Amino acid sequence: MTRSRTGTGAWITAALLAGAAIVAPAAARATAGTTVAYTTFPPSPSPTASPTPCPAIQPPSEQNTPPTAPGTPQDVQVFLTQVLLRWAPASDADGIACYQVREVWNGAERVVGTFAGTVTSGSVYLPWPPGTTPSQVHQLYVVAVDTKGAVSPPSGSVSVTIYNDIVYPPSPSASPAVVTCRVTVSSSDWWSGMSTSITITNATETPVSGWRLKFIFPDPGQKLTTGWSATWSQAGSEVTAANLDWNKTIAPGKSVTIGFLGSHTGSNPSPTRYTLNGASCAS
Repeated sequence: MTRSRTGTGAWITAALLAGAAIVAPAAARATAGTTVAYTTFPPSPSPTASPTPCPAIQPPSEQNTPPTAPGTPQDVQVFLTQVLLRWAPASDADGIACYQVREVWNGAERVVGTFAGTVTSGSVYLPWPPGTTPSQVHQLYVVAVDTKGAVSPPSGSVSVTIYNDIVYPPSPSASPAVVTCRVTVSSSDWWSGMSTSITITNATETPVSGWRLKFIFPDPGQKLTTGWSATWSQAGSEVTAANLDWNKTIAPGKSVTIGFLGSHTGSNPSPTRYTLNGASCAS
């Protein structure tokens, strides 16, 4: 991976290349019963579960009709153990005091996060899988609590998978990792801008038909502005480049070259890990 500083001339060249840019927003969506994996986008800024007080839970009574059930969580996004949920609001004549994100864990119901009654989206944090457990699946749903303590029926549930963050060292007898892709990166930066060209090579013996390249900006000030020869998007610190129709197939041993313009706030370190369709690429 090489990096050079070339000044104003690089900015002008990069701006001309950017004329073919296509930028599309990226979204991660899940429906009830769908497993959402760790590789989705980092959640957008949203309310985070906090010790928002709820009224004391009251048993059902004729004088206190419970709220309607909230909507099944939608637009689920997962990053590490942080999970962003959105749900349709419940209704109640006495007013909604709070929403609780819950799950049944080891046979008992537990509250994962509590949000104010005016909030219908937010982030909760789930535990890491214990020890060397590769992953754990959580079934999350939402209930509403009204101002008198009546609890709604549960919403539909959504399955969220949290993967362990343990890095396993290779054993002496392990086979060497198979390289499926390679990336060659050339980047120039100036003042608060940057221009980057990425060549993706198919290192396998079979064609890649349809590809999605991902990497993470190391510095929070690094932002994607526009790009070319791919559909570019950024969510949090993660950047995604997806193929266009004319370059969706990469033959064995062949390459495609894409690029983007971006901005930074003074620090512009190079990404250290690229993945193509979920597989790590050598660089």
